[in-house]
Amino acid sequence: MTRYKKLNKKEKKSRYFNMKARCGKEYQERNPRYRGAFMWKLWEENKEEYYEWLDKNFYEVPGEGQMDIDKDILQYGNKQYHPDLCLIVPHSINVFYETIEVGKSNITKNSFTKKYSVKVKDSDRWIRSTDIDTYNHALDIYCDIKQGILVSKAKSLMDYIPEKVYMALMNTDIRAINCKHYLADESEV
Repeated sequence: MTRYKKLNKKEKKSRYFNMKARCGKEYQERNPRYRGAFMWKLWEENKEEYYEWLDKNFYEVPGEGQMDIDKDILQYGNKQYHPDLCLIVPHSINVFYETIEVGKSNITKNSFTKKYSVKVKDSDRWIRSTDIDTYNHALDIYCDIKQGILVSKAKSLMDYIPEKVYMALMNTDIRAINCKHYLADESEV
């Protein structure tokens, strides 16, 4: 059962100014993935509107030390903090989405065997797959592993998060998010 919580004024203010900072030039220069982030005009001009949204949407999950406001789970790549596009999620989910795209060290090629290996971190353990013939197949495996981790996380949180959050997690298509990383011609590798 979702445990909704009303934050006190100090907590609301802190969350508001943290979000506002993420929309600022200085923060975005230090954190490129926030480049272009901005607040919905009504929230920017009237923080009470944002506080009202928090009152309706903030909840806590047992065992999760921190809850985050996320702007791009519902719409991957979204830059606007807006009530229709933001979700409150456990910090562990927010961190997962920060690494949803394949990184340089997730897929490697053995220069001797010409085979690919995949490694994905899930909490404190590594999941690996080796001896893969092509980069695109390795990327498929990476996406399948990440999708499995996300589904598992969503199911374990199902009783503690709002249905809207659960459905957003379950409907995330990791392969679609990573489609830009597929090679049109495997010989390019």
